[in-house]
Amino acid sequence: MANIFKSLLSALFLIFSSFGFSKVEANPVRQYVEIDRADLKLLIGEKLYNQPGDGCWSCHGAEGIKADGVSDEMTKKHQNIANLKNPATWTSFKIIKQYAGDSEMLSQRDISLSLVRLGADEWNKDLAPRIREYTGSNIIFFDEQMIGIHSKLLKKNARSISRRLKREKVRFKGRDLMDIMSTSVFYYIENKFVGNK
Repeated sequence: MANIFKSLLSALFLIFSSFGFSKVEANPVRQYVEIDRADLKLLIGEKLYNQPGDGCWSCHGAEGIKADGVSDEMTKKHQNIANLKNPATWTSFKIIKQYAGDSEMLSQRDISLSLVRLGADEWNKDLAPRIREYTGSNIIFFDEQMIGIHSKLLKKNARSISRRLKREKVRFKGRDLMDIMSTSVFYYIENKFVGNK
């Protein structure tokens, strides 16, 4: 009897652990490393957001709403730009509204953070298929003009942020630098625009 009970428990454990594993495997968002210091996150996020050239502000503007002074030919390019002050205008909100329901598998914050980290091009290639598998929909792609932290100055920014973190005596691994940059930008957006309506 004890052997049967042990066998049954072992079988249940295998079933539950394999169920848990497949659930993790289907999870469309990833965990990103971030630093604990809010003041430093804000400084890094502000620097990257306002970076000349391809910084976030070049499309979203200094106030988080479409960049001012766009020419007529640029109007079409800028028509899909979200108002960062209103998360309901973000594509991630549309995904959540349509697909998440009561599931903890998708959250607007995680999807938005993943977009900042990967940029639309990589997001569309890596995460959209996983969400499509979960939701059964093909309409989950981001506009490819959204580059996240992947501007032309990415390497320069990474070196600068790395030096800053070392000066501040923040311990981090080199492989986590991109995560730290993206979580800092998203923290800045949450605090500068979403938190200050």
